[in-house]
Amino acid sequence: MKKITLLFLVLTGMLANAQQTLYSENFESNVGILGDGQMHTFKPSKKAGTWSGGVDLETADNAKINLRQGWGNQFLLKIESKDAAVIIPNIDVAGFTNLNLSYNFVVEDAGDAVKPKIEASTDGGASWVTLPTVASGGGWNAEAKSVALPSGDYKTISLRINPNTESSNAVMFDNFIITGKQQ
Repeated sequence: MKKITLLFLVLTGMLANAQQTLYSENFESNVGILGDGQMHTFKPSKKAGTWSGGVDLETADNAKINLRQGWGNQFLLKIESKDAAVIIPNIDVAGFTNLNLSYNFVVEDAGDAVKPKIEASTDGGASWVTLPTVASGGGWNAEAKSVALPSGDYKTISLRINPNTESSNAVMFDNFIITGKQQ
């Protein structure tokens, strides 16, 4: 009985220290399925309250965003080289440390490797720091990426996803997931 109790305590302690998912966004927002390669374009305010992560996306001046349907019935956030940056504001991370962001990344067409520019803000968007992202492979090569988020004691984090300025190729993102360890 003591061994079982000890095993239970060890396992529950390990689970308490494990990375937990705090936020997850798949960029679908209740858009209708049209077919592979189809684009949904709308102002973020038109989809308020419908994002799977529970946080409404924003752009400067409510500029339009694009959701591209592809690879079956999934949707990707597509940002053209001249589009507005997309912001996911004030994601609740209170009580967690060792925050990490993972996402899927695709460069459209036959583009060369591109290093995405994703920024984070821990002060509600007053200031931004560029995350140390890694370049993708060539065009249409979907890759899973992961990056540590800023350390510190803060309650929310905002993410800004910027257009590709290295070439004219659009960049596409899917499955933003923030994980952390409970303090």
